[in-house]
Amino acid sequence: MTIDRRPVRPSTRPGFAKIPWWGGWVALGLSLGAYVVVGLVLHQPFHEGARALRYFDLRIYRGAAGRVVHGRLLYGAPIIDGLGFTYPPFAALLFAPLAYASTSVDAFVVTALNVLLLVWSLTRALMIPTGRGPNSVRPASGSVRTWSLAALAAAAALWLEPVSVTLGYGQIDLLICALVVFDLSRPDTAKTKGAAIGLAAAIKLTPVLFLAYLLVSGRRRPATVGTAVFLGSIAISYATLARDASRYWGGLVLDFSRVGDVADASNQSLQGAIARLDPSAQASIASHLIVGAITLLGLTLAVRASRPGDQAAGFSLTAITALLASPISWTHHWTIAVPALLQLCRRAHQQRSRPLAAAATATALLGYSYLPEYTEGPLKHPGLGTLLTNDPYVLAATTVLAATALALAAGLPSRQQQRRSPPQPTQQATDLPAPQPTAS
Repeated sequence: MTIDRRPVRPSTRPGFAKIPWWGGWVALGLSLGAYVVVGLVLHQPFHEGARALRYFDLRIYRGAAGRVVHGRLLYGAPIIDGLGFTYPPFAALLFAPLAYASTSVDAFVVTALNVLLLVWSLTRALMIPTGRGPNSVRPASGSVRTWSLAALAAAAALWLEPVSVTLGYGQIDLLICALVVFDLSRPDTAKTKGAAIGLAAAIKLTPVLFLAYLLVSGRRRPATVGTAVFLGSIAISYATLARDASRYWGGLVLDFSRVGDVADASNQSLQGAIARLDPSAQASIASHLIVGAITLLGLTLAVRASRPGDQAAGFSLTAITALLASPISWTHHWTIAVPALLQLCRRAHQQRSRPLAAAATATALLGYSYLPEYTEGPLKHPGLGTLLTNDPYVLAATTVLAATALALAAGLPSRQQQRRSPPQPTQQATDLPAPQPTAS
């Protein structure tokens, strides 16, 4: 076996170091200006934009906040268009301040916060370690240049369908994304690591899988902290909203029919894909076994990929696994996959990898295409074209899991061979310093 003894000089920056520190913010400002003109002035966005979506989910949050403030049943009558509040009661407690302002004020504040959370999430994503070795990238610090690079990425991400629909609905997906990415970008020695993920799970249940990821990857204290925060939120709900908490955790949490039509093309989950192919198989034992198998595979791959210190891969694989496993994953839920796309772009740039660059380009084009908005309901004539139109995110995510499984399987024999071989000299100690913990 030939050892390449050329010095390895990993970048200490997340990439694109030649961009001036103010360049990203200028790009974000121009992108936001164009978004306002196209979505609010011309009324012709590339999708069902902020005007067409009318902050629908934000109005439901406001309705739930009003019920909490005035002591009415949270899960009683529908709030808007036959739909009611579907989150845990603890989330409604956090939404209570929305009841004290007008819809227009809430819409402005929530939109501004969502844009800031997008930049924050991408900044923290650049601070997640990508492993050890010649192909690693030292995690970025919270420097001005890192923030500027994140702002540049946000300028492009603003037009991705998950992000733009999140803004149009006034959704909280960017808050959930920010909490999860923040926690995973912190060093494992941080005493409160896991608390933000626990809070995210208390608001929206999907991030619970990240607690499982922390546990099975050997980080028991963060998993314990996150679980304690999650259980604490349930206790607070019973203490303040006893009737609503009893109804929700007593069975309503498993009633997915109140969330919407599972077969709608906007539901980019495995259950949604199965329901569109065959509505009769939606709740079958076979469909549950498929979802369970994919969940186990995705979580296993996430843990396996993170063991060399590649926490970015662990986050990315856990995120798409959670989205596939959830019974309902509307397209705006896929906002949590946007930091994973940024990580893929960073790898492609740092490793000068054409396959990774092609994968990042294809994924971005998929997000800009808005394919799920073109069709809805069960597939009348299943075929490759209709599958691509109806299930683009599902197909992309399962392809990522399959490619990761093949890559890890291909690397296994060489690692076993290395264990049987005598130790070889390495330059890592001098040429590749270990990643340093970043301040949180």
